[in-house]
Amino acid sequence: MCPEYNNYRVYELYDDFSKLKWEGTDYQSLLSCPDEIPKKAYMFLQLMEQSEKEHLSWFIVGRQVQLSDSTFQRCLNMYKSRFLNVTLPNKYMVDLGVLDYLEKMNNTQLRMRLPRPKPCISAHTARLMRELWLLKREHKLPYKLRSDDKQICTILKKWFNDNYTIKCEDGKIGYPRRQLLEEANCFLVGQFGDCKVLYCHAAPWRWFMKHVIGIDDNVQRGHYLRLPVWKKDQKGKPILNKRKSVGTGGEFSLEKRVHNRLKDRNATEREKDAARKARDNKNKKRKKDY
Repeated sequence: MCPEYNNYRVYELYDDFSKLKWEGTDYQSLLSCPDEIPKKAYMFLQLMEQSEKEHLSWFIVGRQVQLSDSTFQRCLNMYKSRFLNVTLPNKYMVDLGVLDYLEKMNNTQLRMRLPRPKPCISAHTARLMRELWLLKREHKLPYKLRSDDKQICTILKKWFNDNYTIKCEDGKIGYPRRQLLEEANCFLVGQFGDCKVLYCHAAPWRWFMKHVIGIDDNVQRGHYLRLPVWKKDQKGKPILNKRKSVGTGGEFSLEKRVHNRLKDRNATEREKDAARKARDNKNKKRKKDY
């Protein structure tokens, strides 16, 4: 029952609306005469518009009767897959097309009734927020919170300028790409935790490669070439790179790579999955040899 619409039921309003046509020249055409449609059909359109903007106190959403969203959707699908219409005791036939609109009303009304989510702030985060507030007023420092990508880009640039250089007169062997990425991740994880781990296709890393090192990986095909990068010693002079191995084995075996990569942090889910696949392939190969 819709008390705001003369206590009509929703399916009664929908019945007149479903008989309307989108094309034609008669008075029941929505396109030619949108203001001359029947009263109940017009009330149905008003109801749908109101349900998207206002909270309807008389409308009962699925969760109020202990129906989860998945169960509610399953019931709708079952009705639509088994029946064409429903006949009420008073021999009134209800078109099941109204279920699509009721589902839409249920979703919009549910969003209106749920409380707005609030961010979860830990004690450490709250302490940092208060420190920023104090610093801004004590030193009159205007600041704006940057996005995650902009923060990582700025941090990577400062970290690289402090520890590496792209100028070396005698350097012929470049720096391994994967090693530089792993060292960047070790720095980020050590400073900011496991929530900040970069991958080679991440936007901050692509920006860092293009604007700091001068190599655009978006257009360059040599993604496996070494970088014109050298570490700096305590005096600020570049340290020449040395090639550890000429083949795919030796220092580049899985065990040694994992040992060097995970000195200061835990393995991510992606790294654990890659190690598991490598072990499975190694065991399969060993069984075939026997």
